[in-house]
Amino acid sequence: MSTVAGLPAHVPMTLWKDRDPAAMRVRGMYAGRVNVTGDPLATVSRLAADGVQLAQLDDMVDLDDPGGAAAVAALAVIRELTSHGIAVDWTLRMSVGPAGWRPLSHLHPPAAVYAGSAGDGIAAEWRDTFHIAKCGYRLGPGFIEIRDRRTGSFRRLVIRNPNREEAIAPLLRGVRAASLAPTVTERYLRADLLHQVGRYVWWTPYRIRRWPLSSTIP
Repeated sequence: MSTVAGLPAHVPMTLWKDRDPAAMRVRGMYAGRVNVTGDPLATVSRLAADGVQLAQLDDMVDLDDPGGAAAVAALAVIRELTSHGIAVDWTLRMSVGPAGWRPLSHLHPPAAVYAGSAGDGIAAEWRDTFHIAKCGYRLGPGFIEIRDRRTGSFRRLVIRNPNREEAIAPLLRGVRAASLAPTVTERYLRADLLHQVGRYVWWTPYRIRRWPLSSTIP
């Protein structure tokens, strides 16, 4: 039996069972600390089952890190927290750019973005445009369906693969870009299904737990 690979770096964070600042001070709302090192999907599923509603990451996510392991591990955890509807208190550092944050705009908005003079505007737009299921996937018989609204318009992609879960399992945790076939990396990066930081890449869409029925989210 194969073992599930863990994250490329550890992600320490503090947990609460409420996201309201006043309620967080009530006895029993503090849920302790966790250092995510193994499978982020299983870990975050367990946190959600335990009633965690807010996770505060210790470390800033740095998209300019030439190594990329720490940033990719953190982003994979944030993706899973967002998927389960758990709020995330995190900060982001990135190079100044007009749209470099949009591939991440489906993640729970960061508390602050450090991108020169553009940072405050990026953070505000991120908060204003964020909604549930902004970029998610579901697994069907022999296919993966992705629904993506990160650019403001709706895009639907279908990847047909009989080994769909095995194909994306390592990408969900983050892997070295060099470990993938260049054609696969290029195709998924171009479609914004993979995001690269330094030498690592990770799968950006999160699994949608309840498929939305909405006129704004087809």
